[in-house]
Amino acid sequence: MAEHDKGEGKTLAKNWADLPPELLELCSRQLLLEDWFAFRSVCSTWRAAAFKEKFDYPWWMLEDDQSTGTEWAEFYSPFSTQIHRIVLPEVKERRCFSSRGWIFTIGKDWKIHMLNPLSRALSRANDVIELPSAKTLSNWPPGNEEQPDDACRCYINKFFLSASPASSPNYTVLVICFPSGPLNFWKPGYEKWKKLTLSDHPADGVLDVIHYQGQFVALGYGACIFTFDLDGSDPTIQVILDMPPDYPEFQHSIGHSIDKYLVESAGRLLLILRFDLRDRTASFQIFVADLNTRKWTKLESMGNVSLFVGFNSSFSIQVDESQQAIKPNCIYFTCCDDTGIYHMEDGRIEIDKEANHSGDPPLWVESPPLWIELKLTKKPIIVVIHLYGLNLHLYGLNQDFEIALNK
Repeated sequence: MAEHDKGEGKTLAKNWADLPPELLELCSRQLLLEDWFAFRSVCSTWRAAAFKEKFDYPWWMLEDDQSTGTEWAEFYSPFSTQIHRIVLPEVKERRCFSSRGWIFTIGKDWKIHMLNPLSRALSRANDVIELPSAKTLSNWPPGNEEQPDDACRCYINKFFLSASPASSPNYTVLVICFPSGPLNFWKPGYEKWKKLTLSDHPADGVLDVIHYQGQFVALGYGACIFTFDLDGSDPTIQVILDMPPDYPEFQHSIGHSIDKYLVESAGRLLLILRFDLRDRTASFQIFVADLNTRKWTKLESMGNVSLFVGFNSSFSIQVDESQQAIKPNCIYFTCCDDTGIYHMEDGRIEIDKEANHSGDPPLWVESPPLWIELKLTKKPIIVVIHLYGLNLHLYGLNQDFEIALNK
């Protein structure tokens, strides 16, 4: 490469690998995520200088700011404290959910899609999976169909995947229609959503679902735990755990909790209960469901595990304390009224005062090992750097920016 001096027409040989590392890192932080991948592939020096990132940590999908008119979505990484921008026009002005690293969207046109944000950043492939319209769901039409902006926000409550479409072609999509049922499911090849018919048992209302040990497990009213098999032509349902009559503390907690979540952690099935005070999160409790003995046990500590609950399908991660990105023995929560971190050890709550709750709460986007197979290839990158006085201008694949250098 060469740098051209406009004033005197001189050409000065320049080795871009010798640029100061702190300047290269500053440049890398200005890029869209796909440009960041390309930036790191230029040479070993640029790769070492680029800010570090991990993709086995969950990211926080921030609420869409429709006033910007951009085509990207923003994701916050707790590991690098970086806000990543990924070109995802498919999520703009749509309600979003997440499960197993995939984003599920429903719009005012009632169309439903799934996509993988990290896959998009790596390959820029058109990986959108189109699902049947919401108009084929069993409880169509919603009460406010004439106001689609409000209706699409309230029509679907949660979305779940049995497996990542990137790792298995045999996956099932399950949704809870607002507020607590019915359940509808879809598999590749289906032309419309199918309703999962429940019995007259308290399981008729569904609060949360998880894919656990090869099957969907649901939480019904009254702490009823039941499973359902969607592989056959006639889905079967089995109640495996009910409200214990001789556990008054559990009964009291169930009755007074505001939100209830199912999470798998180290092979255990956990029930997380959220309590509030004056419309703000006050505390959490965790109970372990033993499906073999059919008993509930209160859990006081999770050790090096932390949980992520809220507007996404809930999940847990094993925390590497040396990284100091995710705090151990904590519950990270996103709710309609507040967002923060609950410390199991002492009951302390850190509230994120900057979180925007004017619309939907932020999403935690899970990053399991099978989210995507990370194979970085030699992508073309257009990097043209001009030094004008104390300004640096860098052109990337999708944007350009200018940095004023300190004297």
